[in-house]
Formats: sequence, structure tokens, C-alpha cells
Amino acid sequence: MDSRSVSATPEGFAQQMAHLARSYRVVSMPDVLQAVEKGRPLPKRAVLITFDDAYADFAEIAWPILKKFRFSATMFVPTAFPGHAERAFWSDALYQAFAATSRMEINIPPLGRLPLLPADQRRKSLRAIQNHLTVTPYSEATRLVDSVCSELGLSRVQGGSILSWDQLRQLAREGLTLGSHSRTHAIMTKVTPKQLQEEVQCSQEDLQREIGACLPIFCYPNGNHNDAVVSVLREQGIRLAFTTLSGPNKLGSVDPLRLRRTMIMPRTTRAIFCLRLLRLGLHMDAWRDRKQREVMTSGLPDQRTSQV
Repeated sequence: MDSRSVSATPEGFAQQMAHLARSYRVVSMPDVLQAVEKGRPLPKRAVLITFDDAYADFAEIAWPILKKFRFSATMFVPTAFPGHAERAFWSDALYQAFAATSRMEINIPPLGRLPLLPADQRRKSLRAIQNHLTVTPYSEATRLVDSVCSELGLSRVQGGSILSWDQLRQLAREGLTLGSHSRTHAIMTKVTPKQLQEEVQCSQEDLQREIGACLPIFCYPNGNHNDAVVSVLREQGIRLAFTTLSGPNKLGSVDPLRLRRTMIMPRTTRAIFCLRLLRLGLHMDAWRDRKQREVMTSGLPDQRTSQV
């Protein structure tokens, strides 16, 4: 797994949830849906907990902690991956290729020659390729990932890090809400109109078939979205959609198909976590988002444990 997909240590996550239990009201996804559709007010200091990607360590680590606090949570699932242990996200495939190679450099035509030594340069080169892929048409990006993995000598990608449908069904029985994270985790702004419609519709159908229920909710892979993507979601009947933009959501004055979240990362200490949920922290997040948009053409793929 790409190390950047890890959101928190088990100890850190438990501390974060303890803080929510003391100071906030954790609400469920159905609560938020009813607030949007029927105008039912949410309690003050309401927090919605969400996870992306359906990594297996959620069931092993995060879910027991959430159950200890009796917290509701939502997992957004890229539905083409459960039940296919041979499949891995392209970000994980690249991470595996970079971690295993003995090469000193790699030549990527759009980016030129990228050094693979020392270790800090390897990380920068991996980041450069990942950033490039988020602004590349989906079919071209897929070919580039295969080419890079082949050139670096990765003959077989190690999958199996995603929860199976049996595991997801068990989690749903225990109270976890499941939502669509597209089918193939494609960057939604870089697929064709037909692919975009299929990613939304088929992922909803997959959840209905495998779980027996499917709420009209969606999470944009990598957070990437635009007016065209939002329009397709609206046509497909999606009522809530989540970005990776930072900040709170004041229901009634925010587009429910462009909801913001607070991203949690390993460097998010207990003090920073508490600050991020306060007004000052929200201003800091907004400033950081603006700075990132100035220096980057897109966000980075990672798993997000988020509060809305």
C-alpha cells in the first residue's frame, strides 16, 4: 500500500475519536441525507465520519475503535476492487514498483529523466508521476502506469488490500454505511462522458446487488470534480457528494454535491486535530487549499479519514 494512504496510527485514531466523543456530536449519513432532503436540523457541533477506498485495515483497526465509541461512519467503496485480490489502485502499483526497483533513474517522456536515488529523490519522482497522472486522460494514464511498472521490473502487482464483499456485507450488518467511490477509482474529470456515466451508475448498481441497499451518495476519487461531473451525478439521482476540499458545510447554503471535508494525515497530532475542527483551523485549511491550488494542478490520491 502507498504509505500516503495511511491516515493515522491506531493510537492516534483512538485519541481523535475520544476527542469527538467529548466535544462533538457524531451523526450518520442517513441523518445528513434527511437534513438535506427534509430540512431536519442537525445537532450543534455535528460531525460526519467518512473513509475512502475500503482498505482492509479499516476492519482490523478503525472499525473496532468506532464501535467502542458507538460512532456511525461511512465507507466509500470503489466497487470494481472487492472480490478481485489481483487488482490494486494505480497509486499502490506505482508505490510497489518504486519500492522494489534497483534502477537509478527512469525516463518518463512527459516528465523527462527522474532520479530514483537517494531515497528522498525517489519519493519526489514518485510524487511527480502521481501528480502528472491526475491530470492525464484515464486511458493514457492507465497505459503509463503499466509502462512505468514494467520498466521498473514489477512483474506482478500485489493486490488484496481491499475489503471483500463478504467483509463489506458483515460491516454493513454491524452498522457501517457504504457509499459509491466510483467503480475503478478513475479520476472523474479525465474520463469520457460515457465512462463518467458508467462509473457512477454501475458503482451504484454494484452496491445494490452486493449489499442489498445503496444510498444516493458519492465520493469523488482524489476529490477531482467539475461542473460536468456534478451534472452527471445530479442526473443519476445522487443527493450527496464529497470532495477533498477542506472546510465545514453549512447545509442549506452549500451545494450538497460539493461537500467539503477535513483531511486527517499521520502528521495530524492530537493538538492539530483539535485545532482543525475549530474556526481558526478552518481558516488555516482554506488558506492551505488556496496555496495548494497555486502550485499544483490537482490533488494527490490518498485515503482520507474525514470529518464534515
